[in-house]
Amino acid sequence: MRRALLVPALAALVSTAMYAGACGHGHGETSSVPELADVIYEGGATDEALEVLLAAEPKDDPAQGTVFDAPEDGAALPGDAAPELTFRIAGAAQGAAPRAAPAPRRAAVDLRAREPGAAGSPLWGELGALLGPARAARAHGTPVNGRAYFLVFSTPGREGLLRVFTTRLSYTPDAAAWEKLRAAGAPITVDVTNAIFENNRIVQGGGPFAGEPITFSIEP
Repeated sequence: MRRALLVPALAALVSTAMYAGACGHGHGETSSVPELADVIYEGGATDEALEVLLAAEPKDDPAQGTVFDAPEDGAALPGDAAPELTFRIAGAAQGAAPRAAPAPRRAAVDLRAREPGAAGSPLWGELGALLGPARAARAHGTPVNGRAYFLVFSTPGREGLLRVFTTRLSYTPDAAAWEKLRAAGAPITVDVTNAIFENNRIVQGGGPFAGEPITFSIEP
């Protein structure tokens, strides 16, 4: 009983000290990678997965690319409230998307296997698993598994005016992002590139895939 209480207590103490500064990406948060510092992350997307996506050449596959449901191409949107942009995989109805394999499960540890206090005992093994390289690799958030979408909003005079990486099939700009788009004063084109990930890596045949862009304007 004493040992059962010791492991989580030690893990919590050391984890708090070592990983208090570790970053995770939630709604509206930005990346620690300088080149991606302006990117907005939503839905559990990570900068590690985005780096992998940007390093690969997008494929032109109409069935795997995205199409927008809203807004319509050429729409003039009222400027008083940010709209929800919604999109989907063009061939999703035909079940064309490759699927990522599930992440492997950790084997259960037999706490009776060794004497407590030994160098190779489960006590030290469990602490090593909690504090070792595998945990450090997750410092930027839970790895992406499944589809993720990179939205790039551009004007004729500025490419990459707003960039968003999300695991969701929708995006609603917050007040700051909407003001940035409104202030552009020009038609805005949004492109979506997507890929299918397993532990932040693109699966075989999983893209990235270029989507069908749309252009909209924002009324004063």
